[in-house]
Amino acid sequence: MGNTNSSPFNLGDLGQLSQLQTNGESSYGTFDAPDLPTFLTDNPTPNGYPWSTMNSQTNYYQDQPNTGVIRRYDFTVSRGTIAPDGYELSTILVNGQFPAPLIEANWGDTIQVTVHNDLDDEGVSLHWHGILQKGMPWEDGVPGVTQCPIPPKKSFTYQFLADLYGTSWYHSHYSAQVAAGLFGPLVIYGPREKKDYDIDIGPVMLSDWYHKEYFDLVEEIMKPGGNGVVLSDSNLINGKMNFNCSSVAPGDKTPCKSNAGISKFRFKRGKVHRLRLINPSAEAIQRFSIDGHTMKVIANDFVPVEPYDTKVVTLGVGQRTDVLVRANGKLDSYWMRSNISAICSLGRAPAALAAIYYDNANQKKAPKSQAWDIPDPGTCANDDLGITKPVMKLPLPPADKTIELDISSFKNASNVTLWTLGGVAARTNYNSPTLLLSKLGNHTFEPEWNVINTGKAKSVRVVVNNKTPVAHPMHLHGFNMYVLHEGPGSWDGTIINRHNPQRRDVVQIRGNGHLVIQFDAGENPGVWPFHCHIAWHVSAGFLTQFLTNPDQVKKVRIPNVVAETCRQWGHWTLSNIPAQIDSGL
Repeated sequence: MGNTNSSPFNLGDLGQLSQLQTNGESSYGTFDAPDLPTFLTDNPTPNGYPWSTMNSQTNYYQDQPNTGVIRRYDFTVSRGTIAPDGYELSTILVNGQFPAPLIEANWGDTIQVTVHNDLDDEGVSLHWHGILQKGMPWEDGVPGVTQCPIPPKKSFTYQFLADLYGTSWYHSHYSAQVAAGLFGPLVIYGPREKKDYDIDIGPVMLSDWYHKEYFDLVEEIMKPGGNGVVLSDSNLINGKMNFNCSSVAPGDKTPCKSNAGISKFRFKRGKVHRLRLINPSAEAIQRFSIDGHTMKVIANDFVPVEPYDTKVVTLGVGQRTDVLVRANGKLDSYWMRSNISAICSLGRAPAALAAIYYDNANQKKAPKSQAWDIPDPGTCANDDLGITKPVMKLPLPPADKTIELDISSFKNASNVTLWTLGGVAARTNYNSPTLLLSKLGNHTFEPEWNVINTGKAKSVRVVVNNKTPVAHPMHLHGFNMYVLHEGPGSWDGTIINRHNPQRRDVVQIRGNGHLVIQFDAGENPGVWPFHCHIAWHVSAGFLTQFLTNPDQVKKVRIPNVVAETCRQWGHWTLSNIPAQIDSGL
């Protein structure tokens, strides 16, 4: 993992700031953060489980339980000043918390989230990452694509089915608000192959962190003559890390406290613990490890996989990996580490640490464990496709449409660095969501919206060629992609594990490499973004929109509240000009 044992600050004192100062009302990173249950038990459980007789072999794309249970959440989005790493910053909070609150449900429950936008001069929307939204594409939470933004001082209620199970997250899709801290974990309890763990530790979020307002960062990305690059200042585990305040730029008078405090976790000796790793970063590829412990991978994104062992988990932006860890170490405390890949990402302080304490350890002392000596391979890729096999097996269907898309970047006439997917640097129109126009039967769109109509195609293959030296986490909304192949150079036509290819919703494509994916477009009519999940790249145009099964989109019954939100947004923009200098996403 590189040399991360040395540290520029004194770890003997594991925190000088209060939890309120670093993370607001959140309990993440403290011993007060609760372990998670096997499932929520406040309603009748037929056959002992909320999902009845469905199990890990159930085809969750075709058969989902419907429990009739509604899980209600009420979120107020507002600004507040906190110091997650000791450096004070105006941040976007949900209910006063960073990271935002955990949403939890059982597979088949309905999740209802009312969002109150208490920001003064910016819209907001929340995207429920990895949720399929089958039959309800308007709930996907993408401004300019599935809805208009929620205007300041207005509210919007999302309601959707917990249609897959496992670990995910939610985040703002309005510009780069995710870099201001507007993200939180989403856990949906579902079937297990067997009782393979004892304790569910819950979400472990690995996020880069910037000491500037997100809008200032977007301005930096989009300025004429710029190179489209910004560097993160810190790296956090569950919203916490110590920043070395002596490295603050000369003349910066922002309050900063070294040794602010790191996240802490409890392990029970001899027990197996489930950790739900999430990368909600703006840009960083994270390399996660635990000193002295091997991890067993059991899921990637929302897809349970046949277990395999590893010492390091690589997570691109938006990706999740569930791992099992047996507490069998000789010491009584260990470092948990997440390092921003120095080869693949841009971070000034790439190392994040959290402390793991066994039952009787002295929780006031820093661990003394040593990092695994595992060099960064520098491929910026995920685990080999040959070892990541879904538990619920699905053979690859024949593709009835193939699309080839090139990734490139260029400087436009204003000397701004933009990213293109399929030759277009995209930009959405917050006032005219693509889905609402498609519902009206209008399939003629502005070229800069970069809409690709897949027509009546049942399964669409997409060959992505990366013409740049930079790796990208590619995310498709509305589907789990079949991942057919990825690697350096051009695709040679080979398909890995055709009888049961890897499936997930975010896949890394290497610099100057290729990625071949397929998705069952006919099964989910809607408008679905396909984009790089690096905030600065999607801001600079790196997205396309797949319009799937357009004849069925016309028949979708979109609730009136979606149009009402557009009217509210339109009214607000009559007297306020939203500062959309980027793609909108």
